[in-house]
Amino acid sequence: MDIFVIEIIDADSVHQQLLLEFQKKEISDPKKLNEHCLSYLMVDRILREFYKIENREIIFDGKKPLLKSGAKHFSISHSGEFIALAFSDFACGIDIEENTPRDYKKIAERMKFSCTTPDEFYQDWTFFEAKYKLGATPAASKTYKLGNYTLTALSSNPSEHFELYIQNSATK
Repeated sequence: MDIFVIEIIDADSVHQQLLLEFQKKEISDPKKLNEHCLSYLMVDRILREFYKIENREIIFDGKKPLLKSGAKHFSISHSGEFIALAFSDFACGIDIEENTPRDYKKIAERMKFSCTTPDEFYQDWTFFEAKYKLGATPAASKTYKLGNYTLTALSSNPSEHFELYIQNSATK
């Protein structure tokens, strides 16, 4: 599985009309619309440039986006200043979450997480969200701590290899 983490701040330099070409659903909040469109723009770009996939038409199975051709599976997440994208030959799910102060014990109790620290909470939370996106019991998982963010990627393939690519203004 290839995991791409991209700084959302880069969206400021993308022409708004180009972004809107990648809109997949109606979103009224301008910031969330920008994140949504940039996510799908980056999915298209990675499929085209990294994987050399020509047929990049996206369809939806319920709420889950899929490539119509079935050439790759992918999953999208965004939080704070980052978009995380996972691509695999197998079903996958990803979640990234900014670790912000919150009453994690109350949320953990409601979600039936067995965590005792904020770090454990964010691991449990991102696993829960990525599993929802995967839509099945995961056969392989990888969790990363990226500064003030936690990212979890899941795969239906027990032999999945995870490769992380990070792009942000500090790496340009």
